[in-house]
Amino acid sequence: MINKIRIATISLAIIFTSCQKVIDIDLNSKDPEVMIEGVITDDTTQPQTVKITKSVNFSQDNVFPAVSGANVTISDNAGNNVTLSETSPGVYQTTSLPGVSGRTYYLTVHTEGKTYTSFSTMPLKVNLDTIKIEAGFGPTGSKIVTPDFIDPVGKGNYYRFKLWQNKEISSGIFLSDDQISDGGQNNSALFDQDLEFETGDTATVTMMCIDKPVHLYFYSLNQNGNGPDASATPANPVTNIIGATLGYFSAQTTQTKKVIVP
Repeated sequence: MINKIRIATISLAIIFTSCQKVIDIDLNSKDPEVMIEGVITDDTTQPQTVKITKSVNFSQDNVFPAVSGANVTISDNAGNNVTLSETSPGVYQTTSLPGVSGRTYYLTVHTEGKTYTSFSTMPLKVNLDTIKIEAGFGPTGSKIVTPDFIDPVGKGNYYRFKLWQNKEISSGIFLSDDQISDGGQNNSALFDQDLEFETGDTATVTMMCIDKPVHLYFYSLNQNGNGPDASATPANPVTNIIGATLGYFSAQTTQTKKVIVP
């Protein structure tokens, strides 16, 4: 199973690239850090989006102040170059940049006298064939939700999933890779003990093909959670943004399927 505190398949060795780093910061630092979350997708119905906020002290509420007035540009290796518009405080978007598998995208953010950069390559899309629903186990008998797809032959595929029960989204981090299961059919379920699927529920799964640095970011974020796999000495997730200590930039394919639980 792909548990929200466990990942089904994990690389035995993680190689850090030049734009990845782990930085420890004081959880109660008086100086807030810039946090950047940028996503490029191949979904033509959605804008490409970069969110910029500031971190807060550990003891404060999780209300992250928006960073307005930034200059945000994204380019790709096909010659496109777009400046994003701030559509709401701290949210920068464009609909004029296509998300294409195989292209590399470059992010540049100028704000408060500093520059932040990153790049991400959109993988080839692996098709999400369907969602399997199987009988559950244990005292509740909650049904089990499994994304059904075939991993292509050749290692280097990384996946992230989102899971909904009706309109409630799981807070879990669901990841998988093909270091062990290269070329095989996925049999790893998405399990969240807080979501108990019953007959008549709608199960929704979004599957994202991501590159290795983004997989590493979410893997390290998961390791700093509160489950049994959590680190005893938490550090910041491994960002792929140069100049920042928090956030990520991902060029990813995305597809969503729904099924009524029988």
